[in-house]
Amino acid sequence: MVRKKSKSVPVKVKAPKDNEFPALKALTHEEIYNLIAKFMRKAIPIKGARLSIINDSQNRTSTPKSPYITLQITERKRLSTPEARYTDQYKITWCRSQVSVHILFVGSPQIPALEMAHAFDMRFNEAWASEQFEQYSDILFPLYSDDVSSAGQMINAEDQIDVAYSVNAYFEYHPETGVCANSAKEIVMDMGIVES
Repeated sequence: MVRKKSKSVPVKVKAPKDNEFPALKALTHEEIYNLIAKFMRKAIPIKGARLSIINDSQNRTSTPKSPYITLQITERKRLSTPEARYTDQYKITWCRSQVSVHILFVGSPQIPALEMAHAFDMRFNEAWASEQFEQYSDILFPLYSDDVSSAGQMINAEDQIDVAYSVNAYFEYHPETGVCANSAKEIVMDMGIVES
């Protein structure tokens, strides 16, 4: 049997282009705040006044006229080990996370903070909240909130005292991250026919 000398096989390595990367499911803090604010506008009925909802990222701005609500994400922690799914070229990883949000309700004489806080607490801890968030997002889900507690008195821009109450609300969040499979590269090999 005579063997022919084989030629070396060229191996090329190429990285996929940026625009080929699949869209990932994830929310910025601003998007999370907007979804919560959307829910609050339905959950807390306010008549005769405009309800302002601000978040911790709106820095260097004065507080609005009461009544108003402030939102601040205070913690994000992992609830499960990461899970992965694969496309032709990518590995998409996601895991269950918990997002904690501190909510401060500042009332006015006509619209007490305690009433706003209780309206939120009652509606957030029932099935209706899940139905609402299901319409907004498929990766952010309401879990539960702590009991309403007093946040004391606050001096507003007009040197008047506003009464405030707060609550901590918890959400389950499923963000995705992605990497290219095989160390961010694709290997392309030209195969030759070997004769024996």
